[in-house]
Parts: sequence; structure tokens; C-alpha cells
Amino acid sequence: MYKSGLTSFKESGKLGGLTYNPPSRPFLPLMYRKLSRQQSNRLEQRTLRLSLFTIVGLAIAGIGYGLYIGSEAVMLDGFYALTSLVGSGLYLLAARVVEKPADRRFQYGYAHIEPLVNSFNNLILLVVLLYALCNGLEGLRTGGNEVDALSVVLYSLVSGAVCALVWVYEKRVANRTGSQLIRNDAREWMISMGFSLVTLLGFAMVWVLPEPYRGWWARYADSAVLALMALLLIPLPLKILHSNLREVLLITSPDNEIVQRVEEVMQQIRAEHDIAEYSAHIAKTGRIHFIEINLVVGPDFKPRGVPELDELRARIWDVIGLPLEQAWLSILFTADPRWS
Repeated sequence: MYKSGLTSFKESGKLGGLTYNPPSRPFLPLMYRKLSRQQSNRLEQRTLRLSLFTIVGLAIAGIGYGLYIGSEAVMLDGFYALTSLVGSGLYLLAARVVEKPADRRFQYGYAHIEPLVNSFNNLILLVVLLYALCNGLEGLRTGGNEVDALSVVLYSLVSGAVCALVWVYEKRVANRTGSQLIRNDAREWMISMGFSLVTLLGFAMVWVLPEPYRGWWARYADSAVLALMALLLIPLPLKILHSNLREVLLITSPDNEIVQRVEEVMQQIRAEHDIAEYSAHIAKTGRIHFIEINLVVGPDFKPRGVPELDELRARIWDVIGLPLEQAWLSILFTADPRWS
């Protein structure tokens, strides 16, 4: 018998003397099946390796072709790919390290590696973009640099198509695995696609503008596109740096969803039990939430044994709603306010 979509055949049947053994897995496309933690990590690493190999090709093509035609905008695309190459290598390394269990040296695990890598990669990108902005403005000041528009447009079309394909694929993988590393890498591919689009439109204007503006734009297009791309993209690494440095420094926003869930369940428990006060300390670093809740109980607090206390812990955990592998939870019951 087959049950709709989410379950598999429960019974074996016979047909023409042959025994039919039903599949142990549901008839769901692979992209919709829930992945285990190990499967997610393997898919994460495979995706980052694909990204790494693609970036190598784009970095070589961008820098080499940019030097050949004398275009700083195309070279920026290549240098951006080069910084992404370093970034993807670090993402791949981080994807392997963050899954390691806690040990004697790193007793809280390796989750903090993820925001550190994200911060480092985006700091490098910010430096590259600031350098590009300065070069573009200097080119505009000194009279520009005429470049063959057709060569740049053809390069931008090919580069943009490659970036779009990888970006779409990584977005799908990120949605399946929940990997912040893949999301950040996908964002970098989106930025590369933006590079290509702005470059293509900027140089295509050489064929659209009437004279005498056409000759003027042909001379200044390379520097103008370079400066414009840098200006448009600088806010992106700044935003990622801000969010990841907050994780490195263990800064938690009061409107954080987990904070609100803890507040909600603790108010309910205080209304039912004699709890004089409580304190909660919540921080997220990488893919792990660190949650510590200290409850100061009063003299009429009824749960006494360990099983009853564990029931309260389970109730709090259910409301928090995180998988066990994504949280480090500690709930302390004490009658002495000094330990809260």
C-alpha cells in the first residue's frame, strides 16, 4: 500500500510469481528530502569544491584577459574572483572544522571558526573594493583609458552566465542544508554576477550614445564602471562584517527570536512555580546557539527530584525549538542568588 508522498510502501507484494520489495525511502525527489547532519556537511563541502574550481578559471580569465585588452574593470572582476578563491578555500576548510566535536583545547567546539572566516573574507573584499574605487576615481581624474567595448561586453556575457549558474545552484544547496558558509559564498557569486552586468551595461552604452558623447564615454567608460561597481558593492561586505563580528563578540539583539522564546516560556513557568528570579544568557556563534538559564527558586518550589526538574528543562527546550546539535544548553536551578 502506498501512502501519499511522505511515506513509502509498507507491504511487499507478489506479481507473476515474483516478490516485490518496496523501496525503503519515499518517492520524493532528492532535492526535497531532508538531509542528515553528515549528508548536509558532505553536500556543503562538495558545493564549495565546485565553487573553488570555477573561481580558479574566472580569476585566470579575468586577470589575463583584462591585461590583454587593457581594461581595469575586467581585471577587477578577476581580482575579485581571486579574493573569492581565498575565501572559498577558507569556507571549505571551515566546513570541515566546524563539524569536529569539542576537545581538550576547544571545549566549546569549533563553531566560532565560521564567523571568523566570514569576517576575514569580507575584510579582504572590502580592501579590494576600496582600492578599485581609488583606481577608478584616479582614472577619471587623469583622462580615462579607451578600451575595446566589444571585447569587454563578450567577456561580461560569458562571466555573468557562469556566475548566475553557480549562484542559483548554491542558493538551492543553502536552502537544503541551512549552511551559512554556502549562503555567504552564494552572495559572492551574486556580487560577481553584478560585476558582469554593470560592466556589460556600462560598455554597451558606447554603441547607444550619440556623438560627441560616444567618443567621450568610450574614453572614460572603464574608469567610470570600475568606480561605480566599487561604490555599489562596498555596502555588502560592510553588512556581513557587522553581523559576523557581532557573533565573534557574542553580541545578542534583544529582539532575537530565541531571546523572545526564552522570555515567553520563562514567564509561563514563573506563573506556575515559585521562582523568585531568573537570568538568561544567549549568544549565537556560527551555527551554534549558547543558551544558559539560571533559576532562583523560592521555598515553595515543588519540583524536587531530578526527573521533575528534567521535565521543566524539556519544556523550555521544546519552546526554544532548536535541534540538539545546534545549541549548547545549560539550565541551573538554585536557591542561592549568588549562583544565578
